[in-house]
Amino acid sequence: MSVNTHPTSALLEASVHRRMFLKGSLALAAASAFGVGAQSGSALAAAPAKGGKITIGVNGQAAFGPIDPHRMSGDIAVDLANQYNVFESLTRQANDGSLEMRLAESVTPDDDTATIWTIKIKKGVTFHDGRELKADDVIFSIKRIREPGTISGGHIGPVKSFEKVDDHTVRMVLEAPRSWLPTGLSDPYSGMVPADFDPKTPIGTGPFQVANVVPKESVTIKRYDKYHGEHALLDEVVLLPFEDSSALLNALQSGQIDIINDVDASLVGEIEGNDAFKLYNSPTGKFMPIQMRTDKAPFSDPRLRQALRLVIDRDTILNSVANGYATVANDLYGRYDPDFNDKLARHRDVEKARSLIKEAGLEGTELNLAMYKDVATALVLAENAKEIGITINVKQLDGAAFYNEEYMERSFFGGDYYPSGPFFLISALADGPNAGLDQVKWRDKEYLDLWNEASRTVDHEKRKTITMKLQEILFERGAWIIPIFGNELGIYRKNIVGLPDFDQSGAGIIRGLSKIGFSEA
Repeated sequence: MSVNTHPTSALLEASVHRRMFLKGSLALAAASAFGVGAQSGSALAAAPAKGGKITIGVNGQAAFGPIDPHRMSGDIAVDLANQYNVFESLTRQANDGSLEMRLAESVTPDDDTATIWTIKIKKGVTFHDGRELKADDVIFSIKRIREPGTISGGHIGPVKSFEKVDDHTVRMVLEAPRSWLPTGLSDPYSGMVPADFDPKTPIGTGPFQVANVVPKESVTIKRYDKYHGEHALLDEVVLLPFEDSSALLNALQSGQIDIINDVDASLVGEIEGNDAFKLYNSPTGKFMPIQMRTDKAPFSDPRLRQALRLVIDRDTILNSVANGYATVANDLYGRYDPDFNDKLARHRDVEKARSLIKEAGLEGTELNLAMYKDVATALVLAENAKEIGITINVKQLDGAAFYNEEYMERSFFGGDYYPSGPFFLISALADGPNAGLDQVKWRDKEYLDLWNEASRTVDHEKRKTITMKLQEILFERGAWIIPIFGNELGIYRKNIVGLPDFDQSGAGIIRGLSKIGFSEA
């Protein structure tokens, strides 16, 4: 559908009506189900008991198919639940941005070329059918991750050869240097699977195993009692996708679900004043960029890209769109990467933006912006762009229309969800050489040359200097508008405890499923 590009009054009016309706309905349901009170807050006060089943509602299309750790099958939250809980990667990002070993004991370069790597696998890790994870499985998994159409193959890069040193050691020779390979193996879509893996009967090594998949309806996972780490508390977790927030809210009210995962910020106020539900609220590095294709006019002109990034009102997006549940961003990703350049700050400058548009001869330009989610941010940008003589027509698309054959071909689009991740993981996907999602067609020679130099540099401090320069280039002439890093928000029943106090990934509830349960009281 087309969206009015004069957002201010219409957006506020719609928001007020929506909140009044939802506030009344949620409060009524809460009063009847639990009694009325005035409390929201953390689920950390009580220890969770073992056992029970929790049903989580996720906002998104229920178009998933077979559970596959290396390919997106539909709703992102359902996918991530399976990547973080059914499957496990060799390494993992910690909350402080450091790298943790997960299924690997170590991932180390054999020399300073960053092309030969030795992976030592933890012993005693078993798949859900009881077989031990071994070198043959790791080799098979990495080869599969490298297949066309996967999510994270670009993080590893082309592999020249594999050597099975022994049952728990793999030596891998890359065709090109990849100094940050241990980080590249940490993507949640890099799960290890057995060498005879079949997506129709998905088997991983995680704390939960797949119990039932009903295409377009639900996924059920159950505790794996021979897990190599700390065992999950819950017996089962059911994930139910819903296509709009109202349906999610109704499901919570009726008792169909126990948690709303990744709730829209506009709904947070609806739980104020009652103690039936609590709010999960964690800062993250997740974002939904507005993207501009750099190989086609007018976005091939960096002055237009920079002007739009200068004119957008980030404070309005923070306070009016995200209701304050976010952090202002400056068009750079990788917020929790230890090498993130937090000194690069963008300040709104309408005069400079107008000057850039005039210099480029683009006054009066009309642009069509296709959005999936986060339409309110696009409307703010459209309103702001009028101040510099640019007209932006915002068109909202549903999932099927957004992810159709035009997905890789659009010039101006947004609403894709990107979880928090290290700089090179996101860059390899979006703007590095041979990017996995080559949507913006980024061909900046200085950037790509430096990117390759960083990949050849094993010494971290030297690589950090290059990484800082890469971010400076993206800041000056990059192809993404990233106005905020959104908080992860969830609404859950008061008898649920064990949710993480903080998780930078943007998937804290999903990542922390094994520690969540019902209060003992």
